[in-house]
Amino acid sequence: MSIFVGNLPFRAEREDVLQLFAPFGEVLNCSLPLERDTGRKRGFAFIEMADEAIESKAIDGLQGTELMGRPLRINKAEPRGSGGSRRGGRGGGGGYGGNGSNSSNANKSSGAEGWEDRSYGNSSDNSEYENGRSRRKRGVSNESNASNETN
Repeated sequence: MSIFVGNLPFRAEREDVLQLFAPFGEVLNCSLPLERDTGRKRGFAFIEMADEAIESKAIDGLQGTELMGRPLRINKAEPRGSGGSRRGGRGGGGGYGGNGSNSSNANKSSGAEGWEDRSYGNSSDNSEYENGRSRRKRGVSNESNASNETN
């Protein structure tokens, strides 16, 4: 079993996390995952301690503890894949539609209801939308849209 430490300040170092858990017993491993693209910390850590009794005591004792002004969320780490996916939510469909067929996606919506996709083609009637935005709310006039952009 391992412990998940969430809401960790981005400036927190491995030593800071180790100091939190050391009073409860021997810490076998402490890792602060990094973002793949930027190399920055992701704001959470995983801790492994000597046995489950010590881990349970540490979870209970540290829940809500503040580190550098942030209240920590501490609980048992879930094995990879068992917690629901927070990305996409399409259940492995791998794209739009989710019906598993190989038909063309040209006429399917992206799933954003109330929005019109203006990202295809470069026709003259599309020129008013070429100000860097690829989508625009349906039924919104240019005047009200212009006033919203200035806010």
